[in-house]
Amino acid sequence: MEMQQRPDVLAMLTQLEVAYQQLADHYQAQALDRERLSTVLADFHWYSSRLGEARWEKAPRPGRWSFADNLWHITSQALQQAEQPDASSFIYFIDHGKEHVGQAAEIFALFEYS
Repeated sequence: MEMQQRPDVLAMLTQLEVAYQQLADHYQAQALDRERLSTVLADFHWYSSRLGEARWEKAPRPGRWSFADNLWHITSQALQQAEQPDASSFIYFIDHGKEHVGQAAEIFALFEYS
C-alpha cells in the first residue's frame, strides 16, 4: 500500500467518479461500458454507507486492507491513468473496479458475519 497521505472516503469517491468519466471520454467508451463502470462507483457508495464511517479506516482482520485502503488503491490508479492514459483497454477499468468491489464486499462480510 502506498504510504502517501490519502483523502477521506467521500473525497475519494468524488475523485473516482471524475477519473472514471475522464477515462470513459478518453477511450470513447460505449454506453453499456460506461454504465458498467458507473456500477462500480455506485457499489463503492453502497458499501461505504453499509460499513459506516466508523469502519472505513479499520482493517477487518490483521494484515488486511481497510475499505479506505481498498478504495484508495483503485482511486489512485484511476487518477493516474486519467492524467496519463496508456494502452490499457477501457474494459480493464471495469474488470479491475469489479475486483475491488468484491474486496469491499469481503471487507463488509468479515465485519458483519465473522
